[in-house]
Amino acid sequence: MATKKLNADELFRLITGYEPYDYQLRAWKKIEKAMSNGGKVVIEVPTAGGKTEAALMPFLVEAYNGTWAVSRLIYVLPTRSLVEKQAERIRKLLVNVLKLKGKSEEEAKELAERLVTVEYGLEPTHAFLGWVVVTTWDAFLYGLAAHRTVGRRFTFPAGAIAQSLIVFDEVQMYQDESLYMPRLLSLVVEQLSEANVPVVVMSATIPSELRKMVAGESEIVTVRSDDARKPERGRVSVQVVEGTIESVLDDIEDTLKRGERVLIVRNTVDKAVSTYLTLKPIAEELGMKSLLIHGRFTVEDRKQKERELDRAKLIVATQVVEAGLDLSSIGLVVTDIAPLDALIQRVGRCARRKGEKGKAIVLVETQDFDGFPEIKGFSEALSIIEERVGTKIEPFVEFENHKDYKRVLKLTLDVSDKKQATWYIGTLKTIKELKKKKPSKNLLIVSYDTAPYDPLVLLLSHDELGSLEHYLYDVEEARKALDRVYRFHYANNLVPKEFYSAYIYFRELKLFSAPPEYELRSRPELYAMLYVLDENSEKMLNSSPKGEVIINPNRIIRISLSLLEGNWEKIRECLKGKLIRKWDPSEERYHWVLENASEKDPKALTIYAVSEKCYSRELGFWTNERGNETGTKQRARTPETHEKKKGQATLFNFVGVEK
Repeated sequence: MATKKLNADELFRLITGYEPYDYQLRAWKKIEKAMSNGGKVVIEVPTAGGKTEAALMPFLVEAYNGTWAVSRLIYVLPTRSLVEKQAERIRKLLVNVLKLKGKSEEEAKELAERLVTVEYGLEPTHAFLGWVVVTTWDAFLYGLAAHRTVGRRFTFPAGAIAQSLIVFDEVQMYQDESLYMPRLLSLVVEQLSEANVPVVVMSATIPSELRKMVAGESEIVTVRSDDARKPERGRVSVQVVEGTIESVLDDIEDTLKRGERVLIVRNTVDKAVSTYLTLKPIAEELGMKSLLIHGRFTVEDRKQKERELDRAKLIVATQVVEAGLDLSSIGLVVTDIAPLDALIQRVGRCARRKGEKGKAIVLVETQDFDGFPEIKGFSEALSIIEERVGTKIEPFVEFENHKDYKRVLKLTLDVSDKKQATWYIGTLKTIKELKKKKPSKNLLIVSYDTAPYDPLVLLLSHDELGSLEHYLYDVEEARKALDRVYRFHYANNLVPKEFYSAYIYFRELKLFSAPPEYELRSRPELYAMLYVLDENSEKMLNSSPKGEVIINPNRIIRISLSLLEGNWEKIRECLKGKLIRKWDPSEERYHWVLENASEKDPKALTIYAVSEKCYSRELGFWTNERGNETGTKQRARTPETHEKKKGQATLFNFVGVEK
């Protein structure tokens, strides 16, 4: 018996049990048109607004009806941290579709597991031949460009991409200091659109200039004020606290005692680990599970942690939770001060559903510096300078590598007194650079740690903290605030030289020919990889005269080159060598061998093997030996650190045809 054909809103009601939002209906019409004729659809909706379903339903309804305007869906995310959770969310939707097609619950789950594949870019090939492929920006870009990457893979998935619906999600996370990634994303989207590949670009609220850069002249699908059905979230109260994590321990404990979940977001891995070690005993005393998640876990441990997220009452994390993770019943969010768009995302993890209530605390860990004028916000800096020069100012702001201060903010004023015409804003690093040198009277210091962010963006974000709660509910006001925060960022930004290389690369890329001899980076900063050797790898090394290692991609940690450089002396204590891919003529195959890593500084795109003794499945790869960096006292005992498929599914499986 033939299955009745459905449209997108009918299928949505059947598989979710909810009525679609008005903006989703508008998005589905545009995506359906793009799938037939090619084109670009841009969706901009605040967090918890149902963007995933807005992108997926036209593809799922084509599959359900058997019309197949495109052969696959490729879902691209900016970081690896978002991939597994999003793949699981798509599988759940697909299970319900398969059950409508007559599959049992067990059959639907087994088939959905194989139909939805994950591509990190660590596999022997990345041809994107799955039916639904959830992948990273890096893997997608290098696959599209047929680029040689770590391991010297050489594949051509361009044909698979050309027959797919491409979704770029969480575009707000592509924003970097040089705007390299937004420019590159815009270039890629333009290339795909010119080839009539249907593309969906989705983001939370972003600055107007970034919106123009990515969307161009395209009409943007968003929530309208006159929509009858639109996303509504719970109420979140926001409090700014000048202090350490110790200042809010009572708030954390009270929330846990009420049975609600707590999410703590720190700006660095070191702070996240220290905070976790401090708070874990509190959760244990209450009989609750705590969990730490950040970017320095192996792929397999990261997957496990993401599976455990829903059971954890206390979650300590870094920026990895800013987007893509649907964390339910979060009653309290505690976050370090961060760029305004990041704060909106972090605070947005709380009270995501209508009727829920929650609280968010923004921590500003100020420090006292004798002899230095201290500032927290940009407006405070302007007030100090205006009082000194005796007039209102509109400074030109830029970064400068000063001979004494190193990298600082330079403010140039249009005033008659030349001695007062130049002012500088430094950070904690500036004080370290000064050592015993006498600072200029025209030097101001940000009184909190700005790492790893642009200090100018943090100063401007601090000025907006008083209205953060309001920005969760008013998209247009949030955009105006973001425009204020990033006004210098976009006004002074020069096109980085790496982008020119990427631009030429794509313009000269030809099918069935070797890649152009130009550098192509997926991100402005280079990276390397750490491979955590396990017991089997150690035994294999000891028994193999060639030093051969069978690589398990799930034991890799990707790490920025600058971070490696800054911690190289500590990391070298853990190094076993570097992994090199070599051709064995006697066996006529490539294999990985371990060679000595004698270099003084780490090299980009290199895989360094590290001892398992330097890695913890609970804490990840963590080199901090200074103890509790947060400066808090433990209120309980010191926690102990842990010591410790089937083949690819195809379209035939979906429609029930066996080979």
